[in-house]
Amino acid sequence: MKKTILLGTTALFAAGLVMGGAAQAAEEPITAGIGGYFKTAMGFVSQDNADGELADAQLSNGFANAVEIGVGGSTTLDNGITAGFDVQLDSAGFDERHVFFSGSFGLIQAGQLEGVRQQMTNFAPGAAAAGFGVNTPHFLFGAGGSVGSVHTYNNGLGDEDAGKINYFSPTFNGFRLGLSYAPDDVASAGRGTTTNGLGDVQGNRAIAAEFSNDFGDFSIRVSAGYEDHTLETCNINAAGAAVVSSVNTTNPATAGTLRTTADQNCQDDPQSVAFGGTISFGDFAIGGGHLETEQIGNTSTGAGRDRTDMDLGISYSPSGPTSFSLQYGEANLDDNAGLTDSLEVYQLAATYVVGPGFSVGSVITSGEFDDATAGATDNDFTSFAITTALSF
Repeated sequence: MKKTILLGTTALFAAGLVMGGAAQAAEEPITAGIGGYFKTAMGFVSQDNADGELADAQLSNGFANAVEIGVGGSTTLDNGITAGFDVQLDSAGFDERHVFFSGSFGLIQAGQLEGVRQQMTNFAPGAAAAGFGVNTPHFLFGAGGSVGSVHTYNNGLGDEDAGKINYFSPTFNGFRLGLSYAPDDVASAGRGTTTNGLGDVQGNRAIAAEFSNDFGDFSIRVSAGYEDHTLETCNINAAGAAVVSSVNTTNPATAGTLRTTADQNCQDDPQSVAFGGTISFGDFAIGGGHLETEQIGNTSTGAGRDRTDMDLGISYSPSGPTSFSLQYGEANLDDNAGLTDSLEVYQLAATYVVGPGFSVGSVITSGEFDDATAGATDNDFTSFAITTALSF
């Protein structure tokens, strides 16, 4: 399958290059543009202090920001193919960087960026307050224990920005198909790696499809996606710790065997499935998404790291500067004993657009984390936060 994807993508690109004759450079070279955002939030959190709870009841506060700057540009050749690049930087340095080629054959991306399953994920509409949402990659004030936070985007199996090739088909009557392949779990800007590591993955393959269309004041979008990985070296237990194999000397016939129980139970092909949809009508939108992940873990006893995430929401965005959203999110994670930890989050948000590229917002969040292990630490929290977002 890996070779099929690579050969098919190469053939599509080659066909696009010869369409209309040899490509000639555009009259003007690529002109790069710059864009990005700076989001800042301050939150006030109240968490229970009952026996077994995570924190005390005193009101605490936190401050966070999210920054991203993007540089990109493109040019259209005489044969109609558009070629360009996009580079994104955040506070940690280079985030994503890739080149792309588009034309009648569709869109090809090559570089360090998310695969098609992630790019075509459907989220709950909102949150109205910039940077928030139960599925947010940015701000969540309140602790979710072992679950962390709700996320139907990144499945956590490998580096989401590993070097890869993505192909998106042209859109036919609202339908579009995507294919991805990443040889290794490496996002380095330098040379790729051919070494195997404990718990690392390789051979990430993904396929996704979506239907999106407008029917007057009514519009609909539905999407579904699948991706899998190949575990490089098992030798890892359900908790993610390296296992030291031992020689079996009890039975002379099996002496020298370096196969442990944890090895035998390791999930060699972790995978994830996602689906979702959104319906919009007038000033309202309702929808959500679901992600189910079969992670690396102990599979023979029912224990492991299997996880499900979902979000559901409704937004109201009338003509004017103010909009609102209400969201619900849930995540369930199997622990090493086969029990399931869970997190539920509710969020009400509002935002006000002060002017082009500048908005302010507020959000109220209520969450409950339940650790299934008897006597373990649970947590209930309520938070209020305000945010500003600048985009350029």
